[in-house]
Amino acid sequence: MKVIIDGYEDLVTPEENETLGEFLSEVEKWIKENKRIILKIRLEGKILSGKEKENLFKKKVNEFKILELFTANSWEWAVNSLKEIEENLPEISINIKRVSTFIQRGNYKKAFSLLESCLNAWDWTGRTLEKIGKILALDYAQISFKKETLTEKIKEFLEPLKEANRALKNKDFLTLADILEYEITPRIKEEQEMIKQITRIIKQGMN
Repeated sequence: MKVIIDGYEDLVTPEENETLGEFLSEVEKWIKENKRIILKIRLEGKILSGKEKENLFKKKVNEFKILELFTANSWEWAVNSLKEIEENLPEISINIKRVSTFIQRGNYKKAFSLLESCLNAWDWTGRTLEKIGKILALDYAQISFKKETLTEKIKEFLEPLKEANRALKNKDFLTLADILEYEITPRIKEEQEMIKQITRIIKQGMN
């Protein structure tokens, strides 16, 4: 199997009896040691999705012809991701208010379509923050934010989402509208401040 990393061949060579999963695990460690992160994996010219990984990782490397990896500097990736989160949060806040308005007007079709988009964006935010902490070895439990730790704050941000999901399952749409407008929206503003603090910490670590 030919391995190409950021356009360069022969930087690493897989063992013949290795599985794809074993090989990628070793490569990921090597890339991490070089302070980089894998952004995208392309196998046989096709982007490798999360659903495919479990089955494909069990196969031997000699069953494939070409594997391409695309990487980025870990610190730069983290700063750029935080910038993207910070830019996305105001839009999420505006859209959540719109969802609340649609529900109050009885326009549930538009409300739920827009709500799904908001929840996906919020979910991506949470997963990205978790990934940043893991890759850069940031201990959120040791970083304070408004007399609490970042770990506690992140959990706090997730609570209204759980309440919103319960209201949605119970078809309690008015309660859902209130949770979105009066509980989630203020937390988004607070999360923007938290993102700025994490960004400052990362930039200090880069210098």
